[in-house]
Amino acid sequence: MIVDDINKAISTGSVIEIKYTKSDGSSSVRKLSDVEYSREYGESYISAFCHMRQERRTFKINRITSVVFLSGDEEVCDTPVQQEPINHESSAAATTYPFNPNKRIFNLYGEDYNF
Repeated sequence: MIVDDINKAISTGSVIEIKYTKSDGSSSVRKLSDVEYSREYGESYISAFCHMRQERRTFKINRITSVVFLSGDEEVCDTPVQQEPINHESSAAATTYPFNPNKRIFNLYGEDYNF
């Protein structure tokens, strides 16, 4: 399961290779290290150093279609590790925002939207 593999990568500090599908349907394979979990606006993400882009990147967990554990450039055996699972309901990174239908929404590009 993808979430179990991500938990293992976080707890062991493993280098992983993921297959990631973007919102437009295109896929890429990324080699990641220093994986961290975050949750924002009800969505789960990982943040990691992407070896392809040579910078820290963020990936939506539900768009990750496979995880392979690497040792350097070689695949390693996926052995079970006993660990605490990610609790998506009570993560310290989780933030809840109150909904106010009269509040203005600010776009990252600077435009205001009033619905």
